[in-house]
Amino acid sequence: MAAVEIPARGREQIRQLQLERLQVSLNRAYLHVEFYRQRMDELGIQPEEVGTFESLRRFPFTTSRDLSEHYPYGLFAMPLRNIVRLKMTPANEGKPVVVGFTKHDVAMWQQLMVRLYRSLGVNDRDIVQLAFNFSLFPGAYTLMQAAEALGATLAPSATVSATLQLKIMRDFRSTVLATTPAFALHIVSAMERQGIDPADLQLRLVVLGPEPILEAAREHLEVSLGVPVRMLYGVAEMVEPGLAGECLAKDGLHLAEDQFLAEIVHPATGEPVAPGLEGELTLTTLGTEAYPLIRYRTGDITVLHEGPCVCGQTSARIRPILRRTDNRVSVRGISFYPEQIGAILQELDSAIEDFRLLIHLRHGVGERLEVLLTRSRDVAFPSDSRSSYVDLIRSHLRRQLGLGARVQLVEDDRLPMEGLINKTVFRNLSSAYDTP
Repeated sequence: MAAVEIPARGREQIRQLQLERLQVSLNRAYLHVEFYRQRMDELGIQPEEVGTFESLRRFPFTTSRDLSEHYPYGLFAMPLRNIVRLKMTPANEGKPVVVGFTKHDVAMWQQLMVRLYRSLGVNDRDIVQLAFNFSLFPGAYTLMQAAEALGATLAPSATVSATLQLKIMRDFRSTVLATTPAFALHIVSAMERQGIDPADLQLRLVVLGPEPILEAAREHLEVSLGVPVRMLYGVAEMVEPGLAGECLAKDGLHLAEDQFLAEIVHPATGEPVAPGLEGELTLTTLGTEAYPLIRYRTGDITVLHEGPCVCGQTSARIRPILRRTDNRVSVRGISFYPEQIGAILQELDSAIEDFRLLIHLRHGVGERLEVLLTRSRDVAFPSDSRSSYVDLIRSHLRRQLGLGARVQLVEDDRLPMEGLINKTVFRNLSSAYDTP
């Protein structure tokens, strides 16, 4: 199922295409995924009986717990020999989630990203600088391959420092920067320290993903860089990026409706919400071969708009993500759950009694992680000394999360309680407490 040029289709045509592809997706899930076959049999319905969007609501939701419980390949609709790419993403409890992609799936995600690039005016005359850690954000490969498919020039800059990013940007005359919100803010800070005038750069567009960014932070970037800043959206358990993205009009993120069927439901009741009201985004894949998902609850709160965009596209749009329904957090573009860190700490040292995560924010974006923990005084350290113990915790967290963290062993009364949410406290870097 190739990506369709949605801008050329009206709403009725889009809905008809979705219904046709929904039948194919439901049949694939029924025939090749035991989990979905059991669900359909229990409901007493066959895929071909789902002829309307309303009838799809008879299906129960798919949750991240369902995905985790079928680790590693229990939800695959294709044998492993047909899988060309595997991706692992954390779950808020239990085992991680493993997603597979066939050659067809990889090509489709590339087509979707090409479409988003084109909607932003990116073309074969652009020099695209990708400032992502590819090992921590596999979606960067899709950004790279789509840029190559467009004929754009790629500037190599994957994991280098902000200072080197700026040198590459000036020397290579990069016109498009794609990176995470946290690193974009870091680059702007480096520009300010070095006294670099944005007018001396050739940059004309910044593309951000995968985590959302507050509008105030986006405005800060646009003012500091003097160029439009646009956002991409993806779901780690499906595809990121490429699922949705902003156009230059900045009036919501256009959904790839030829590949995904979107619903907005009340996060508590699961019932559909009225048009224009916020709720949880739920998605059904329409063209995925390896990993079909039916009514998957993304945990992202947003608003769906189906009216036309001034850019001319007719696809539905979602607002930038407002918040999460769960306690997933992000630091420097790396997402994780507090429960993950709790499990890592307990596995390493069962004498740990409690912990706190301090996430230091800059313009609302997680930039630094600090882990405070307490442990039983009656149990000896599993290392030579207190300092080597802290080093052991720090290195283990880096290996497990791919993220550096400051680790402190403290007394119980030093664990912060003010603003505590799910073992996590957020602090602004501008406050005196956070001055290094």
